[in-house]
Amino acid sequence: MYVPIQKCFKFNNNIIKYNRIHLRFYSIIPYSSNVDSVKFYEDAYSMKKLIINDNKAKSGIYKWTNKITNDIYVGQSGDLAKRFIRYFNLSYLKNRESLVISRALIKYGYSNFTLEILEYCDITNLTEIEQYYIDKLNPKYNILKLASSSLGYKHSEETKIKISKSLKGIYVKEKSALYGRTHTEETKALMVLKKYKENNPLFGKTHNEKTKELIRQKALGRIHSEETLLKMSTSKGYPVNIYEKCDSQGFKLIGSFVSIRRAAKFLEISGSTVKKYINSGEIFKERYKFSSK
Repeated sequence: MYVPIQKCFKFNNNIIKYNRIHLRFYSIIPYSSNVDSVKFYEDAYSMKKLIINDNKAKSGIYKWTNKITNDIYVGQSGDLAKRFIRYFNLSYLKNRESLVISRALIKYGYSNFTLEILEYCDITNLTEIEQYYIDKLNPKYNILKLASSSLGYKHSEETKIKISKSLKGIYVKEKSALYGRTHTEETKALMVLKKYKENNPLFGKTHNEKTKELIRQKALGRIHSEETLLKMSTSKGYPVNIYEKCDSQGFKLIGSFVSIRRAAKFLEISGSTVKKYINSGEIFKERYKFSSK
């Protein structure tokens, strides 16, 4: 039977097994808030490859420390390497912004954090040993002070709103994990398959009239910039070239347009007229010729 964990004095091998009975060394000597770590990484960002390689197939207790605020977080994992791979995935953190440590890593950046392995230990002892360090260090980033007690914990709506406001505008443009990147064709194909047919949450569903009306109302009054309109025309339009008849040079190109509508607007005629002369190949008003190539 274990003595209350807060009275435990940490040794490197403070737990032993003898005939399947767990024994632990104890001390009544007061301890300080400083603890010796097994591994210490000064810059989590520049050392992330080393962090992952060092901790493959290992279980234990780790500690994040904010070098700016000195706030800390204590956690446990049955596979430290996999846990750290997730920490270094910004998309993973964004999906877990309810966790204080996730928000802190996003806000301050990995380079402003040190990472320590406090202790490697057996999976069966993780929760108890994590509790020991939580009691000892009183980490600010650990909202709940009971090890492994975050399962099922839900923030209030008021807290969710505060979290959302505090992160608004922080993780955009150059700070985004996907800034400047593009997906490969293979990745795009996998993304399509992942939401194909039955995998798509909207598969087989249709909007009811109320939803359609809400969508319509939201679209009313929307004003696109000229740049956006041009992109829309380019992606959906029918390119048109307009040639003007010249006595000495035959026909001379006077304009290239991304759509029939824009070509028609240039000559102040209807789009149907432009399309008619493109299909027939005839000269409009004995002056203009249209081409889609």
